[in-house]
Formats: sequence, structure tokens, C-alpha cells
Amino acid sequence: MSVKENVATFVTKLPKVILLCVIVYLISLNFKSAEENKGEDVKTETEVVPLDEVKKYFPACTGIEKVSEVRYDVKNNGDVIGKLIVTTPIADDLIGYSGNVPLFLAVSGEDVILGLTLLNHSESPGFIRQITRKNFFSSWDGKTLEEAAEMNVEAVSGATMTTDAVRGSVKKALNFYFERDGGGRHTDWLKLVRHALGGLVVLLALASMFWGSRMKKWRLPLQVASILILGFWSGYFVSFELLFNWLLNGIPWGARVLLPVIAVLAIVCPLFLNKAYYCAYLCPFGAAQEVMGKIRKKKIVPKGIWKNIFKYTRVTYFMVIIALLLWGIPLELASLEPFSAFLLTAASSWVIALAVVFLILSIFFSRPWCNYFCLTGELLDILRKGDTKVNPERWKKVFRECLALVIFLGVLYFILQ
Repeated sequence: MSVKENVATFVTKLPKVILLCVIVYLISLNFKSAEENKGEDVKTETEVVPLDEVKKYFPACTGIEKVSEVRYDVKNNGDVIGKLIVTTPIADDLIGYSGNVPLFLAVSGEDVILGLTLLNHSESPGFIRQITRKNFFSSWDGKTLEEAAEMNVEAVSGATMTTDAVRGSVKKALNFYFERDGGGRHTDWLKLVRHALGGLVVLLALASMFWGSRMKKWRLPLQVASILILGFWSGYFVSFELLFNWLLNGIPWGARVLLPVIAVLAIVCPLFLNKAYYCAYLCPFGAAQEVMGKIRKKKIVPKGIWKNIFKYTRVTYFMVIIALLLWGIPLELASLEPFSAFLLTAASSWVIALAVVFLILSIFFSRPWCNYFCLTGELLDILRKGDTKVNPERWKKVFRECLALVIFLGVLYFILQ
């Protein structure tokens, strides 16, 4: 397709893309307001640390007083009985899988760490549960602040992004406390290798998208690499939960830049190039279904009434979830898709079971999750599908859609006012 036709097709998408942006904005506004209200409920007069959490370490505590950006003194009727090292807001830029992980260290009068407690956070609950079960948060217990500042706590397999964010937050707050300017860092060569191999997979997928016929012999190696490197090893996959949490908390650019790059390519390619880059070439679960499908070449194709039912299952599922989010109902989004099954130690038994069921079904049906249920795929398809037919009716349709959109936005504005 020529550049001119790409531009024309993009114009035909504008009404539904604008409508999608409005819906996304309303959802984010709804949940951000809820988070702000929730945050206001737990704040003390001094700052962001709930007094009940502090009393778990200092039962005699009657209040806390902010001393510096990261330090709070714990008081008992005016006497200092301990202190807290708080990572927010100094480390709020460090994001795990889908959100930051603010916390505080409770420190005795002898500068010994009594424990670590998470504050109100937006990280995926599954990863928090996993690292809690592994006693990750107790790794700093009994250490002095000087020892903690130099520690390199081992990451938890299956939740490396979350543990990296916690470790980084603790180190950053302690470095600030000691005015060290980020000392004690080390190079994680395994992480560098993982990112380099992941980058190669992303580039190979891009090459497959642009030169499909010439890259056919690389199709199976690309799928295996996507499953093993992006899926099981890195845990890098685009999901509805990931996009939703990034919408609320911001994109974590920085040390884990590869995952945001994958997400941006997943959105940009269908929107501007009309190509299903992520779903067709890079999704680890899509690749796993296709590999399983090789067991049985002949596939069952829904016919008759079943064909009509399955034609609308994915969009119906998508619209129901969007409606619930617009209504302000909090959902465990990670459990609505099977992608987190790649993080075996962090995934719930329900998600693993869901993934296994659809992998078995993929032996008999062609990529059943992708074709009939995938929320992420439906979202990306909305961005990809446009009118490619060159005729005057195309522009009349765009005009009617734009007019309907203007009327809808006008009515919505007056309702919100």
C-alpha cells in the first residue's frame, strides 16, 4: 500500500480512534480520582505513611514527623523512638511490571532495619503476592542502613521487574539518605544479555512484517524465540492489564526500555501501517498457540450459527470489560487473559489453567484465544482496521461518522458539566 493510501486509510480510522481515546480518558479519569481519594484516606497530617502501619514496628508511636525528603522521625509524646526511610516520592519513577512500589523501612534507634512495608501502590497484585510468599521483603530485616545500602538482594524468578523496582527504590532512598549520589551500582550482565536477545527478536519480527515472503523460513525460530525469550525468560508481553496500568501510572521508560518499545510498536504499526505487528509476529502466547497447532494440521472451522456466535465473542467480551471499567468497577485484569502464565511462579492457578485450556484447544482450532477472546487483540484491531476501498462512499462514511462523533461529544460535554 502506498503512502497516500496509508494516509487515506488512517483518516477513515480517525472517528473510532478519537472515540476510543475519549473512552480511555474517561476510564483513566474515573480510576485516577478513585486512587486520589484512596490516597487521601491513608495520609496523616505529616505525609503519606499510615500511622497504623508504623505502630506494627513501634507500638508506642504517637506520631511521625518529616525530617527530610526520605526520613521521618517516629515519636512517642515528643521523644524520638525510631525513624522511617520512605521511598516516595524520591523513587516514584522506578516502576515494576505495571506500577511503582512505594514503601518504607522501619529503622530502630540503633539504625537496624526492623522491616519493610509497602505503601499504597499500583503494581500487579500477582507479583506482590509472589515476592511476599518468597519472603523477599524480609531480606533487609536485621541489617544496618549502611549494610542495606550496599546489598544486592537476589531477584525473585517470575517477578523480576517487581523485585527490581523494590530493590531500586530502597537503594535510591538510602543513597539519598546518605547523600551518595547513586553509589553501589553494579552491572547485571545477565539482564543485558536478556535485553539484547529480546531486541533481536523484536527486529526479526519487524523484518517478518515488512518482508513476509522472504522471512518464511524464520517463522518457527521466531515463534520459539518469542515464547522462550520474551515469554518465559523476560516476561515481556503486551496485555490489557499492562496498557491499563501504564495509562494510570505512566510508561516505565529507562532500564526496561524494551517492553515499552514493544508496546509502542504494537500500537503504532496497526494504527499507521495497517499491519498486525504484535499479534501476528511477536505475541508469545499467539506463537505458543501456533506451535501447538502444528500437532494437527486440519483445523475445525465454526460453521452455521456457531460461526455467527464466534464472530462476535471477542468484541462482546471487549465491550463488556470496557463498560465495567467505565462504570468504575475495579477488575483483576491479569486474570482475564492468559498471558501472565509465562510467569509461572507469579501467575494464579486460574490463569495457568486458562492458558493450558486454550493451548489444548489450539490443536483443534486456529489460535482460538487470539481469534475469539483476546482483549488486547481486539484493541489493536480497532487501530488496524480502516476502509481501504478507493471510492467516494468512503469519504461520505467518514463524514457521517465524524458528524455523529461531534454530536456524541457535545452531548457528553453537557452531561459532564
